[in-house]
Amino acid sequence: MANLNGTWIYRSFRPDNDPPSLVPWAPPGELSVTTDKTGNVNGKLKFPSVTGLELTISGSITPAVVGKLPEGIELTGEGGHQSVNKLRGYFIAGSPSPVIVGTIVAVKNDPAGRPNGTSGPFVLFPATTKG
Repeated sequence: MANLNGTWIYRSFRPDNDPPSLVPWAPPGELSVTTDKTGNVNGKLKFPSVTGLELTISGSITPAVVGKLPEGIELTGEGGHQSVNKLRGYFIAGSPSPVIVGTIVAVKNDPAGRPNGTSGPFVLFPATTKG
């Protein structure tokens, strides 16, 4: 089973009506998490460029479904501006270091002011890689 132990760089994007049709949603974030032996994930997502913006992260590693889905994550982020966000992503096989891509949905009170239900892609990659 994969784990998320450590610090990851978080980037998210949202749709926009003007070109380009996809723009940064949140500033770069730092996701620091631990994964227990059962796959439960807990941690914090901080946005260094926005003083005080921090989300408490909880969720789990999701198992692969052979021939259909790779191993992934289902996370909830709660905090800043009493927001709730859902993230669903997948580990990308064949990468030189772990990479996770997926979709984030603003469930409630998006700190950037986007309407509830707004969704877009996100990517997570390790804050440091061994070379």
